[in-house]
Amino acid sequence: MSRTNGRSLAVAGIVGAAVLATLVLVPGLRVGTDSPWLGALVILAPTATLLAATGFRHYGTGRAVAVAAVVAVVAGGVSWLVAVFTLVRALSGVGVGLAWAILLFLTPAVSVLALGALALRVVPERSAPGEPSDAVQKPAPSARVNRRSDAPR
Repeated sequence: MSRTNGRSLAVAGIVGAAVLATLVLVPGLRVGTDSPWLGALVILAPTATLLAATGFRHYGTGRAVAVAAVVAVVAGGVSWLVAVFTLVRALSGVGVGLAWAILLFLTPAVSVLALGALALRVVPERSAPGEPSDAVQKPAPSARVNRRSDAPR
């Protein structure tokens, strides 16, 4: 597969993970009422798994797992903050309007989309076979001195 297909697959994975993050939000919040860590796992694990599975051709395995973990955790944190504000608003007696409900469900999708797009721009892609990687660079051409004239005769 070419690198273009790897990038296309990563973009498709970001869009799919954004949709998936929205779909697992309600089950995660329901499970999270009794056990918060299990609720976070229900929300974050599928999102991170999809991002890592679709990003490994573009980033390489290690970077794909790291990018998926960071995107899922940060998007989950942002979603958690919006959920807390929504809950505080509901408990204060003000009520949760339609705008807050839409914000609650759009936050995971927008967060994953934005962070995934940022990762595509910031995190370097893996090098293709045969190309030097970032760690192993070709030596710069240097001016070689003719050592034959310096050798003893």
